Amino acid sequence: MARIVRPTWAIRCVQSGCKCLFEVAVVEEGKQQEVVCPNCGEHYVYPVIEDKKEE
Repeated sequence: MARIVRPTWAIRCVQSGCKCLFEVAVVEEGKQQEVVCPNCGEHYVYPVIEDKKEE
C-alpha cells in the first residue's frame, strides 16, 4: 500500500450510508483537488474556496 509522505488533511464522506474518513494530501494555497471516496466512490473537491464578497 502506498503511503502519503506529505502533510495530510482528513475528509469525511457526507453520504448517509457511508461516513468514511479518509486522508488527502495538502494542496498549494489557491489550488483545489478532486478526490473520490474509497468506500462509496462519491466525488469531492477540496478545499472549498469561499467567495469573499464584501457588500
